[in-house]
Amino acid sequence: MSSKYYEGNWSEQRAMAKLEWDKISYAELEQTRGNFEELADLVQERYGLDRSDAMQQVEDFFSRF
Repeated sequence: MSSKYYEGNWSEQRAMAKLEWDKISYAELEQTRGNFEELADLVQERYGLDRSDAMQQVEDFFSRF
């Protein structure tokens, strides 16, 4: 599986991601550097979702930009 990264300015989008997923810290968001799979791991863990639902949330989030 290839890793997908957000190719825009992650520093700016990190604040929007924090609003979307308030159970994930800014530091954790920064560590992902916009990597879809790493972010989905955090979303899955914090919100008790299955992998496909977490990936869908991340894909939906990045599709807005």
